[in-house]
Amino acid sequence: MIRRTLAQIAALLALSAAPAFAQAPAPWPSERPVRIIIAWPPGGTTDFVTRLYARHLGEALNQSFVVENRPGGGGTIAWRAVAGARPDGYTLLLSENSLATAIPLLPEPRFDPVSELVPMALLVDYPSVITVPAASPARTIEDLFRMARERPGDMNYGSMGNGTSPHLYVEVLQELAGFRMTHVPYRGMGPAFTDLLAGRLQVVVAAPPTMLGALRGGQVRALAIGTTGGRIPAMPDVPTLREAGVDFTYSYWYGLFGPRGLDAASAARALEAVRAVNAKPEVQAAFAEQGGVPLGRDGAALGAVLSGELERWSRLIRERGITP
Repeated sequence: MIRRTLAQIAALLALSAAPAFAQAPAPWPSERPVRIIIAWPPGGTTDFVTRLYARHLGEALNQSFVVENRPGGGGTIAWRAVAGARPDGYTLLLSENSLATAIPLLPEPRFDPVSELVPMALLVDYPSVITVPAASPARTIEDLFRMARERPGDMNYGSMGNGTSPHLYVEVLQELAGFRMTHVPYRGMGPAFTDLLAGRLQVVVAAPPTMLGALRGGQVRALAIGTTGGRIPAMPDVPTLREAGVDFTYSYWYGLFGPRGLDAASAARALEAVRAVNAKPEVQAAFAEQGGVPLGRDGAALGAVLSGELERWSRLIRERGITP
């Protein structure tokens, strides 16, 4: 009788414990909205790209994705916020080239994106566009170079901060084409482009989503694109820099990152969702209209791009003596 009672008790304990062992954690994301932090204010291409992906990733994964703009510190405020977050997949970073270009110019202690962030997906690539106000006397890129040579330092170009990709892009371009302009840093490309429209800046280098609306509205003029290929369908009349005799190309890549320690399953599910988003006809149409190329490559590809860019720009900054 005692043995039977013990057996019954053991069976009851096993049954009561079974659900605890059988219940697996819910797959990411399911607990709460996912925050995607960016380092720039609204109005620029990074903000546009992030909001596009936030909306479509939310639909693909049946969970809210919220965009959080954290400008300042040349990008480090946003980068460090993600690096210091819990690696549970609910705080992510969407960044462009400035994650690589600004690092060599940072004062100590430096931020190391290679060791402090986990690359998850390489999202999309955009060409760079050299843009001037519609009232500018520069009708061609050759005109702009000539004007800047005749008035060294008098013309201003804007960027989204010291060490950001548009800043270094123009610094290298100046060396190659033999002219000099004055750099004016902003807290993001949106504010810089606003001042270009107002005539307070003479030049801005931006990705197409930032400037295409103003271009089609006749408020700005695109002089050249720094694409690695030929002209792009979104701006078929705009020549490449190589057509102007300057052998320099530069595009804007956008990638999704998580904090160090992010589990592989969450990263894999995010990559799968990114690829599903990139395959949607409406997303492909949105990118094509603005000269973007959806990529959807994995974290290894993004990590390789980031490491290559860090090496490239560290060398250029050192060789050319570029300082903030």
